[in-house]
Amino acid sequence: MTYRELIFNESCSFSESDTPFLDALLLLAHSLGISKEKLFSMLPECADSIPQSFFDMTERRRNGESIAHIRGFREFYGREFLVNDDVLSPRQDTEILVEAALESSKLFEPVADIEEDLEAGGEISVLDLCTGCGAVAISLAAEKPWFKLTASDISSAALDIAKKNAQRLLTATSLIFVESDLFSAIDGKFEIITANPPYIPHCEAERFISKGWKDPLISLDGGIDGMKHIRKIIMEGYEYLSHNGVLLLEMDPYQTSESLALFKKMGYIDLRTWKDLSGSIRVVGGRHG
Repeated sequence: MTYRELIFNESCSFSESDTPFLDALLLLAHSLGISKEKLFSMLPECADSIPQSFFDMTERRRNGESIAHIRGFREFYGREFLVNDDVLSPRQDTEILVEAALESSKLFEPVADIEEDLEAGGEISVLDLCTGCGAVAISLAAEKPWFKLTASDISSAALDIAKKNAQRLLTATSLIFVESDLFSAIDGKFEIITANPPYIPHCEAERFISKGWKDPLISLDGGIDGMKHIRKIIMEGYEYLSHNGVLLLEMDPYQTSESLALFKKMGYIDLRTWKDLSGSIRVVGGRHG
């Protein structure tokens, strides 16, 4: 049996996956201790001495556990983030939130000699709510070291993972962590506020957990219609933005119409949307006027 045939045979039973072959390939590469690129080159070769750990992991995948939680890490914006059962495994769609924040930061950057001017004291203050494993905040810190970043989460266990990721992935940055239920323990004003809050309706979130998802329910559950936290962030966020500051929220595409209406009602201006790779609106933003 070749590696290709082995991967195909195992992947056929991943009924809940949109990418079953890739899932099995990633698990086999992980069990062999090689890169997925190396395994791709080996696909036509005879599969000998396959570790039992591969079959243990494929069984976990069949039971609904994500690739990220099985391997203990998730790739996000070019970096590997540690994940466990205490945090939401970051999805690729959330990279759009990082892109939106980087684009919005241009509003505050000096025209000439950006790094020199900012190091002299013109830091851009950024708050990342519901930070989870820290994927958004740490990605922004790595891309823009002069950002003054605050990452907050209601879960102390999630913040522990975020701190470990910061230690692994960042050399020097002004990133601080705050345990806070949204804005409850936040002080000051910010040029940019990002958030990927729980936005799955309660019943649907419970169904995902029952199917084997290892993400904590608190990281998925957005209340009856999924909008509980989104509404609260939009309504309270305006007071935490500096003049011209930008609030950016990830959400399900079906939630964007109500969110845009609420942004407008609360006084935000220059409302914008960003689309994910499928062409659906994934991030909505508005500016403090």
